[in-house]
Amino acid sequence: MHLNSDSEQVYRTVRDHVLDLVKRIDEPVRIREQELAEKLGVSRTPVRQALLRLGQDGILSLEPRKGAILAPTTTRDYIEWLKLRVELEGFAAREAALNASKRDVDALRAIFAGYNDDTLDQDDKAAGYAAANVEFHAALMSLADNRLLERIWGSFGHRGMLRTRTIARLHRASQSLREHLAMIDAIERRDAALAERLAREHVEGLLNQVTHELENKENP
Repeated sequence: MHLNSDSEQVYRTVRDHVLDLVKRIDEPVRIREQELAEKLGVSRTPVRQALLRLGQDGILSLEPRKGAILAPTTTRDYIEWLKLRVELEGFAAREAALNASKRDVDALRAIFAGYNDDTLDQDDKAAGYAAANVEFHAALMSLADNRLLERIWGSFGHRGMLRTRTIARLHRASQSLREHLAMIDAIERRDAALAERLAREHVEGLLNQVTHELENKENP
């Protein structure tokens, strides 16, 4: 793979690599600057700059004499992130309802085109729905039109990237889809209060299921 030396492109590529890796690790790993630069076909300088940015974003840690260390996301990390998401998503949905144009609403609906209770039972659709879920929530953050919110989401959204597929594991794909479509309906009607309530309930429902699952593991 060969990239040009544009620092922003290298950053995005390194970030994608790191976020894919965090889903597959069970223990902390060192991100070796030289190896990554060789893999991308660029010099070490833009890779070093990308790792520094990821450290500032909190996605990995930079340790003296060890370099960039990437730690796996734990279930407890995920629960902490969900508790914050209740607030962030409620705010984002409310603002989206005030800001979204018809084109924006159509784009949100297009994310879930082809998904219904029947198709979600298909393995290939289940995998695609997980990606659609991520896309939808990122779009919601963008429609809030709040740069600070987008930076917070960019810094901590990786905590949702567990190795285990949460939606599939908890059998909540159909429920998730219904909740997403209801949120889109509220945004289309510019019902900010309803959009906020539905968004909060959506994340709270997931939080309750994940918390219950963890409690059952700790107290079988």
